[in-house]
Amino acid sequence: MRQDFLVECRSYEKAIRGSWRGSRVDADALLGDEQLNEHAQDLVRVWVPAGTPMNWATGTRPLRYHSLQFFWPERWYMLSAFYDGLALIHTYATIIQPATIGLERLSYTDLDLSMLVKPDFSYEVLTQAEFEQAAEMLHYDEETRIGALMALDVLTQAVHRRSSLFTLVPHLLQDIPSQPLRCGH
Repeated sequence: MRQDFLVECRSYEKAIRGSWRGSRVDADALLGDEQLNEHAQDLVRVWVPAGTPMNWATGTRPLRYHSLQFFWPERWYMLSAFYDGLALIHTYATIIQPATIGLERLSYTDLDLSMLVKPDFSYEVLTQAEFEQAAEMLHYDEETRIGALMALDVLTQAVHRRSSLFTLVPHLLQDIPSQPLRCGH
């Protein structure tokens, strides 16, 4: 793992909502019982251990659970899997504009639309009303609205089919370092 990888979350109008540091996971590294497959192509995984300072616009708070985040350069979604110890609690699928990925930094725009997926593949769309409100208030362009809704459909179908997309998420991790990284904001 490469230490000190910066992740920035932005709003549609490009203001920074939050930032945190994690460790970029090597492309071929297995962290648990996941299955690397065709969805792993171009995938960037970031390990963020519990206790890591999460710098939000509303203040800095330590991350409560370990998190493994999944980003792709061309996709309109990202996944954040949360772990209590080594066991998966749930995965948030967040609709985003495709991430900008560099060697030491990743930036994405959160479109205020997400779903919660449990390990048994039950799920709930969480923020449909917030998305519609933000799209109206911030004047999301047509490409953004369509891209976001298509991404939600892709994720919903993936959950229904128990697709290989979600087999990238380990349900049980191996023993990996869990010390928080230093905050170097």
